[in-house]
Amino acid sequence: MVPLIRLLVASGLAAFSVPALAGDRLADIAFSRLDANGDGKLDAAELRQARAQRFERLDINHDGFITAAEQAEAGNRMFRKTEAMEGAMAIRFEALDTDGNGKLTRDEFMSAPGAGAARVDKDGDGLVSKEEFQAGIEAARAMR
Repeated sequence: MVPLIRLLVASGLAAFSVPALAGDRLADIAFSRLDANGDGKLDAAELRQARAQRFERLDINHDGFITAAEQAEAGNRMFRKTEAMEGAMAIRFEALDTDGNGKLTRDEFMSAPGAGAARVDKDGDGLVSKEEFQAGIEAARAMR
């Protein structure tokens, strides 16, 4: 579910800290922005584009790498700072940093498994519908 949460954050959602009705509206807006072809479903290319945009936002100093500090700063901005979140962020960073140099290249970041999207794709059609997207947001809210 963590990759899904990051995808939702990448799409500009701040729905985790607003009342449900406002959050639903934000989810609609975010989904519309991600659904580039307007077909009402998020395909692999649209999800990949969202991930690429997230890389750009996380790479605060625009050096082509995401450091653990940059990733932690993003986590601190979006979530209440907790030891569990910090630990999860560190573990995730280490898993993505395949060469162990303490920086994520674009390739390392983009090659992360899309298990979150697969979990949200309840009907298994390889696409994320608006309903599945909304259900993912509700699941993320429940994790708070």
